[in-house]
Amino acid sequence: MTQPPVAPLPEGWYPDPADSESTVRWWDGTAWTDRTQPRFLEQPGAAIAAPLVTYDGPPILVSTMNDAPGFDVVQIHGEVFGIVVRARNVFSNAGASFRTVFGGEAKGYTKLLSDSRQEALARLRQECNLLGGNAVLACRFDSGEIANLMSEVAAYGTAVTIRPRSQP
Repeated sequence: MTQPPVAPLPEGWYPDPADSESTVRWWDGTAWTDRTQPRFLEQPGAAIAAPLVTYDGPPILVSTMNDAPGFDVVQIHGEVFGIVVRARNVFSNAGASFRTVFGGEAKGYTKLLSDSRQEALARLRQECNLLGGNAVLACRFDSGEIANLMSEVAAYGTAVTIRPRSQP
């Protein structure tokens, strides 16, 4: 077979020669593989109150450990990350301001950060899947503020392919 066409997809993934409209296929550098998945299109810019992005691809193990007990790492695909930047609306900000005066949990911000963390993990899993991995090791989170108005949550780690360790 000839080299795959250049496509705006992550490295290694190309439109499937059999169904280039809806499927992508993994090219291992020498030949097409049997690994296919639905074509991931660029996500449209989301409104602030947009529903959460979810991951519905094959299972991806995410671990904060540097290894997965009982499994061997058979391929390292590299760093992957998922980033979410969100802002609360002006009414929620006003409500949170009262919390700073009277004390107590700012439940709107707790939900914002919890949802952002889940969405960052979904994006991390999607990136791992696009690279051909089935696990993310050494997963970490980072968070910060942008312009004192928005919260940023990043999940990052190393995408790998693992398989169960054979018993001696």
